[in-house]
Amino acid sequence: MVQWTAAAVAAPDTWGISGPIFMLGYVIAGVLAIVAGFARRAAILRMVDPAWPPAAALRPTETAMLVDDRRPVLAGLAQLRGHQIIDSAGRPVRTPTEAEQRQLDPVSGTLYAHLFSAKQPRVSDMVAATGSVVGGLREHLITAGYLFGGKQRKALWTARIPLLAVLVLGFARLFSSTGHPVGFLVFVMIVLAFFTWPVGRPTRLTRRGREALLITTASNRHLRPANAPAYSAYGPDSAAVAVALFGGMALWTLDPALAGAAEIAAGGVGSGGSSCSSGSSCGSSDSGSSCSSGSSSCGSSCGSSCGGGCGG
Repeated sequence: MVQWTAAAVAAPDTWGISGPIFMLGYVIAGVLAIVAGFARRAAILRMVDPAWPPAAALRPTETAMLVDDRRPVLAGLAQLRGHQIIDSAGRPVRTPTEAEQRQLDPVSGTLYAHLFSAKQPRVSDMVAATGSVVGGLREHLITAGYLFGGKQRKALWTARIPLLAVLVLGFARLFSSTGHPVGFLVFVMIVLAFFTWPVGRPTRLTRRGREALLITTASNRHLRPANAPAYSAYGPDSAAVAVALFGGMALWTLDPALAGAAEIAAGGVGSGGSSCSSGSSCGSSDSGSSCSSGSSSCGSSCGSSCGGGCGG
């Protein structure tokens, strides 16, 4: 045992670089990789693709899709009720006029057909019935530059490359070390691996989508349920816009009987559904303020507490 310990102490530095010196450089490289990753992420989130068509006014269900994938169903239900095409039980009471058919969103039209045969307008049933048209709506908004699609997600993945490169270097050092403690190296690698998630985390909205949601929310603050608005006074689509922006509570304000029949939660999209009742907070809240935390203390402590072997 004594000979093994002596051999371990006398083991040459891995790659000819002492542990403290390597760890100092490794921590610096890790911090720079984190900063570069968040900078790349911020640039991607601000990006405007020249291939996007010009921005246009969004329909109520399109605005709802900026929040989540279930909200367009509620907006479509509110639109049908706002036009007095369905009653408080969710039953169709008349056929939309030709002008209304042009004005109604595609989700609303599909929902109207579903409600003819539905015994009760449950959110889960309506979501299932409108799945294909809502999927088409999502693809349309991706093409129009409002929602993140595959191209943007691939671009976000590239923000992880600096971190992954530093991790590869750490693994190479780890497996090359013989007879040296590598505790600090493993710790820093764990910290770097953690940061690969927030750096490349997919988001829902593009810059255009975030701006559209913020502008629409700001211009329709009078429709907030807290203001107890008379939606009929603002036009037949006002309730649909309110539901798109502010969630199920707007439908309760419009028609409590309909909201109850549909089993809609006051603060969300329905029983078992997710909610996002504030439009301004539903897009992307990315900040790089945390990118300097976690690993900055390793460099200074390495030399004083680890002797010659904190990085292999």
